[in-house]
Amino acid sequence: MKNLKTLVIVAAWVVLAICVYVFLMGNEVFSGQLKNDGLSWSFLAKGIFCSLPLYLSVRLLEVLSEKSGK
Repeated sequence: MKNLKTLVIVAAWVVLAICVYVFLMGNEVFSGQLKNDGLSWSFLAKGIFCSLPLYLSVRLLEVLSEKSGK
């Protein structure tokens, strides 16, 4: 369970990091401009809504496994 928890948390951070990077590149933040692109906002939302359930599912499985062990 410990290895699964670590793997899923790392995967959640990677998904979030990739989506935030795509958001920043799509809005041209690194070049000093701020272009409001809808597709970039979509990737940011996708990163948040994909990484959070991954983390919460691991926490849920952790709680359920502790309760079943008692």
